[in-house]
Amino acid sequence: MSDTLDTLRAVLIAALDLPQRPEDLQVETALFGSLPELDSLGVLQLVSAIEERFDITIDDEEFDADLFETLGSLTAFVDSKLAAA
Repeated sequence: MSDTLDTLRAVLIAALDLPQRPEDLQVETALFGSLPELDSLGVLQLVSAIEERFDITIDDEEFDADLFETLGSLTAFVDSKLAAA
């Protein structure tokens, strides 16, 4: 999970123009509803950046509140997509 986590930290900061440093974002860091930058447009920007960086496709039916609950839940999802590829 560490490589994916580190990469997702960088993607989050770049895609949403977050003021946090990578080390500020931990597995338990709450995302949707907690980061003002992660609104509906921010979700689209983030998904696009994740798809591009990890060369994966996130289908519409995979979007739910649990996916963006924490950085850990997002990391686990991306890891599962990478493992299935």
